[in-house]
Amino acid sequence: MITQRSWLFALGVCLSACVTTKDSVGGGDARLDEDQQKEDAVKVQGRACGPELPGDVVLLDSRTGGPVTCLPVTVTREPMSCPANTECQSEVLFKGFTSAKGQLKLIAPVEKSRLVAVADGFSPSSLNNATSVKDRVLELELMPAEGFWLKVLDGEGNYLADTTVTFKQGDDVIAQLRANTMANVFFTQRQPFAGQPVSVEAPGYKSLTISSPADLGEDGHTLTLQK
Repeated sequence: MITQRSWLFALGVCLSACVTTKDSVGGGDARLDEDQQKEDAVKVQGRACGPELPGDVVLLDSRTGGPVTCLPVTVTREPMSCPANTECQSEVLFKGFTSAKGQLKLIAPVEKSRLVAVADGFSPSSLNNATSVKDRVLELELMPAEGFWLKVLDGEGNYLADTTVTFKQGDDVIAQLRANTMANVFFTQRQPFAGQPVSVEAPGYKSLTISSPADLGEDGHTLTLQK
Protein backbone atom coordinates (compact mmCIF):
# COMPACT_ATOMS: atom_id res chain seq x y z
CA MET A 1 0.00 0.00 0.00
CA ILE A 2 1.33 3.46 -0.90
CA THR A 3 1.47 5.61 2.22
CA GLN A 4 0.36 9.22 2.30
CA ARG A 5 3.98 10.18 2.97
CA SER A 6 5.33 8.45 -0.12
CA TRP A 7 2.82 9.30 -2.83
CA LEU A 8 4.38 12.60 -3.79
CA PHE A 9 7.85 11.09 -4.06
CA ALA A 10 6.48 8.40 -6.36
CA LEU A 11 4.60 11.02 -8.35
CA GLY A 12 7.77 12.99 -9.02
CA VAL A 13 9.65 9.91 -10.15
CA CYS A 14 6.83 8.83 -12.44
CA LEU A 15 6.38 12.25 -13.97
CA SER A 16 10.04 12.33 -14.96
CA ALA A 17 10.28 8.70 -16.07
CA CYS A 18 6.83 7.46 -17.14
CA VAL A 19 6.41 9.68 -20.20
CA THR A 20 7.48 7.67 -23.22
CA THR A 21 8.58 8.76 -26.64
CA LYS A 22 6.15 7.71 -29.35
CA ASP A 23 7.32 5.51 -32.20
CA SER A 24 6.57 7.13 -35.52
CA VAL A 25 4.50 5.59 -38.27
CA GLY A 26 4.67 6.72 -41.86
CA GLY A 27 7.99 8.49 -41.38
CA GLY A 28 9.20 7.60 -44.86
CA ASP A 29 7.57 10.59 -46.56
CA ALA A 30 10.23 12.54 -48.44
CA ARG A 31 8.93 15.77 -46.91
CA LEU A 32 9.93 14.46 -43.51
CA ASP A 33 13.51 13.62 -44.44
CA GLU A 34 15.68 15.28 -41.82
CA ASP A 35 18.64 15.78 -44.14
CA GLN A 36 16.42 17.56 -46.63
CA GLN A 37 15.05 19.75 -43.85
CA LYS A 38 18.58 20.75 -42.97
CA GLU A 39 19.36 21.56 -46.61
CA ASP A 40 16.22 23.70 -46.84
CA ALA A 41 16.92 25.50 -43.57
CA VAL A 42 17.95 29.13 -43.71
CA LYS A 43 20.58 30.79 -41.58
CA VAL A 44 19.34 33.36 -39.08
CA GLN A 45 22.06 35.01 -37.00
CA GLY A 46 24.27 31.98 -37.55
CA ARG A 47 21.57 29.45 -36.58
CA ALA A 48 19.82 26.86 -38.73
CA CYS A 49 16.13 27.71 -38.88
CA GLY A 50 13.15 26.35 -40.73
CA PRO A 51 11.78 28.18 -43.78
CA GLU A 52 9.66 31.26 -43.13
CA LEU A 53 6.44 29.68 -44.36
CA PRO A 54 2.99 30.39 -42.92
CA GLY A 55 2.94 28.03 -39.94
CA ASP A 56 0.25 25.68 -38.65
CA VAL A 57 1.78 25.43 -35.16
CA VAL A 58 3.90 27.72 -33.00
CA LEU A 59 6.00 26.19 -30.23
CA LEU A 60 6.08 28.25 -27.03
CA ASP A 61 8.51 28.01 -24.13
CA SER A 62 6.40 27.40 -21.01
CA ARG A 63 8.95 29.29 -18.91
CA THR A 64 8.95 32.53 -20.90
CA GLY A 65 5.81 32.44 -23.04
CA GLY A 66 7.93 33.27 -26.08
CA PRO A 67 8.34 31.23 -29.28
CA VAL A 68 11.00 28.51 -29.39
CA THR A 69 12.95 29.52 -32.47
CA CYS A 70 15.23 27.50 -34.75
CA LEU A 71 14.71 24.30 -32.75
CA PRO A 72 15.00 20.78 -34.20
CA VAL A 73 11.76 19.03 -33.26
CA THR A 74 9.56 16.09 -34.20
CA VAL A 75 5.78 16.49 -34.06
CA THR A 76 3.50 13.46 -34.20
CA ARG A 77 -0.25 12.99 -34.24
CA GLU A 78 -2.14 10.41 -32.23
CA PRO A 79 -5.87 9.89 -31.52
CA MET A 80 -7.42 11.46 -28.45
CA SER A 81 -8.68 7.99 -27.52
CA CYS A 82 -5.08 7.07 -26.70
CA PRO A 83 -4.56 7.37 -22.91
CA ALA A 84 -2.08 10.08 -21.96
CA ASN A 85 1.53 9.02 -21.27
CA THR A 86 1.15 5.66 -23.00
CA GLU A 87 2.58 4.39 -26.28
CA CYS A 88 0.05 4.54 -29.11
CA GLN A 89 0.16 4.36 -32.88
CA SER A 90 1.20 7.76 -34.16
CA GLU A 91 1.99 9.57 -37.40
CA VAL A 92 4.86 11.98 -37.94
CA LEU A 93 3.58 15.32 -39.23
CA PHE A 94 6.80 17.32 -38.96
CA LYS A 95 10.50 16.67 -38.47
CA GLY A 96 12.92 19.53 -38.83
CA PHE A 97 13.59 23.04 -37.54
CA THR A 98 11.11 25.62 -36.32
CA SER A 99 11.31 28.99 -38.05
CA ALA A 100 12.76 32.18 -36.59
CA LYS A 101 9.22 32.83 -35.34
CA GLY A 102 8.96 29.42 -33.68
CA GLN A 103 6.50 28.14 -36.28
CA LEU A 104 6.34 24.94 -38.30
CA LYS A 105 4.24 23.60 -41.17
CA LEU A 106 2.51 20.23 -40.75
CA ILE A 107 2.24 17.90 -43.76
CA ALA A 108 -1.47 17.31 -43.10
CA PRO A 109 -4.32 19.03 -41.23
CA VAL A 110 -5.46 17.67 -37.87
CA GLU A 111 -8.90 17.27 -36.35
CA LYS A 112 -9.49 16.59 -32.65
CA SER A 113 -6.12 14.90 -32.36
CA ARG A 114 -3.30 15.00 -29.82
CA LEU A 115 -0.13 16.62 -31.13
CA VAL A 116 3.07 15.56 -29.36
CA ALA A 117 6.31 17.51 -29.75
CA VAL A 118 9.69 15.98 -28.87
CA ALA A 119 12.78 18.20 -28.69
CA ASP A 120 16.07 18.26 -26.80
CA GLY A 121 15.90 20.17 -23.53
CA PHE A 122 12.15 19.68 -23.15
CA SER A 123 9.85 16.92 -21.98
CA PRO A 124 7.56 15.36 -24.60
CA SER A 125 4.78 17.97 -24.69
CA SER A 126 1.28 17.67 -26.06
CA LEU A 127 -1.66 19.70 -27.32
CA ASN A 128 -5.01 17.95 -26.90
CA ASN A 129 -7.98 18.23 -29.27
CA ALA A 130 -5.86 20.01 -31.85
CA THR A 131 -7.91 21.00 -34.90
CA SER A 132 -6.61 22.82 -37.95
CA VAL A 133 -8.45 26.05 -38.76
CA LYS A 134 -7.68 28.23 -41.75
CA ASP A 135 -5.56 31.29 -40.92
CA ARG A 136 -5.14 30.16 -37.31
CA VAL A 137 -1.86 29.03 -35.72
CA LEU A 138 -2.12 26.38 -33.01
CA GLU A 139 -0.08 26.98 -29.84
CA LEU A 140 1.83 24.08 -28.28
CA GLU A 141 3.69 24.65 -25.01
CA LEU A 142 7.03 22.93 -24.52
CA MET A 143 7.62 21.91 -20.90
CA PRO A 144 11.11 21.74 -19.33
CA ALA A 145 12.84 18.39 -19.05
CA GLU A 146 14.18 19.10 -15.56
CA GLY A 147 12.44 19.94 -12.30
CA PHE A 148 8.69 19.99 -11.71
CA TRP A 149 5.98 22.36 -12.92
CA LEU A 150 2.31 23.18 -12.31
CA LYS A 151 -0.20 25.12 -14.38
CA VAL A 152 -2.47 27.24 -12.17
CA LEU A 153 -6.14 27.43 -13.25
CA ASP A 154 -9.40 28.65 -11.75
CA GLY A 155 -12.50 26.48 -11.45
CA GLU A 156 -13.56 27.35 -15.02
CA GLY A 157 -10.22 26.41 -16.55
CA ASN A 158 -8.94 29.97 -17.00
CA TYR A 159 -5.22 30.71 -16.64
CA LEU A 160 -4.31 32.42 -13.35
CA ALA A 161 -1.32 34.34 -14.66
CA ASP A 162 0.68 36.59 -12.32
CA THR A 163 -0.90 34.94 -9.27
CA THR A 164 1.23 34.37 -6.16
CA VAL A 165 0.87 30.82 -4.85
CA THR A 166 2.10 29.70 -1.42
CA PHE A 167 2.84 26.05 -0.66
CA LYS A 168 2.93 24.86 2.97
CA GLN A 169 3.56 21.65 4.86
CA GLY A 170 2.02 22.19 8.26
CA ASP A 171 3.05 25.69 9.33
CA ASP A 172 6.21 25.67 7.21
CA VAL A 173 6.24 27.56 3.90
CA ILE A 174 8.14 25.35 1.46
CA ALA A 175 7.71 27.64 -1.56
CA GLN A 176 6.09 30.89 -2.62
CA LEU A 177 5.97 31.29 -6.38
CA ARG A 178 4.38 33.68 -8.85
CA ALA A 179 2.72 32.16 -11.90
CA ASN A 180 4.15 33.49 -15.15
CA THR A 181 2.21 34.83 -18.13
CA MET A 182 1.25 31.26 -19.09
CA ALA A 183 0.09 30.50 -15.53
CA ASN A 184 3.00 28.15 -14.85
CA VAL A 185 5.06 27.80 -11.68
CA PHE A 186 8.33 25.87 -11.60
CA PHE A 187 10.30 23.97 -8.97
CA THR A 188 13.94 23.09 -9.43
CA GLN A 189 13.47 19.80 -7.55
CA ARG A 190 11.93 16.73 -9.14
CA GLN A 191 10.07 15.93 -5.91
CA PRO A 192 9.28 19.31 -4.32
CA PHE A 193 6.47 17.90 -2.16
CA ALA A 194 8.06 14.95 -0.35
CA GLY A 195 6.44 14.00 2.95
CA GLN A 196 3.11 15.13 4.38
CA PRO A 197 0.23 16.66 2.35
CA VAL A 198 0.73 20.17 1.00
CA SER A 199 -1.67 23.08 1.47
CA VAL A 200 -1.87 25.66 -1.31
CA GLU A 201 -2.94 29.28 -0.81
CA ALA A 202 -3.52 32.13 -3.27
CA PRO A 203 -5.12 35.55 -2.70
CA GLY A 204 -8.86 35.47 -3.43
CA TYR A 205 -9.07 31.66 -3.58
CA LYS A 206 -9.89 28.90 -1.13
CA SER A 207 -7.05 26.99 0.43
CA LEU A 208 -6.45 23.63 -1.27
CA THR A 209 -4.79 20.54 0.15
CA ILE A 210 -2.83 18.28 -2.19
CA SER A 211 -3.06 14.82 -0.67
CA SER A 212 -2.97 12.53 -3.71
CA PRO A 213 -1.99 12.62 -7.40
CA ALA A 214 -5.67 12.98 -8.31
CA ASP A 215 -5.55 16.52 -6.90
CA LEU A 216 -3.22 17.55 -9.75
CA GLY A 217 -5.48 16.60 -12.66
CA GLU A 218 -5.13 13.83 -15.22
CA ASP A 219 -1.71 15.04 -16.30
CA GLY A 220 -0.31 15.39 -12.78
CA HIS A 221 0.55 19.05 -13.43
CA THR A 222 -2.73 20.96 -13.05
CA LEU A 223 -3.45 23.02 -9.94
CA THR A 224 -7.10 24.15 -9.89
CA LEU A 225 -8.09 26.83 -7.37
CA GLN A 226 -11.67 27.62 -6.43
CA LYS A 227 -13.19 30.92 -5.36
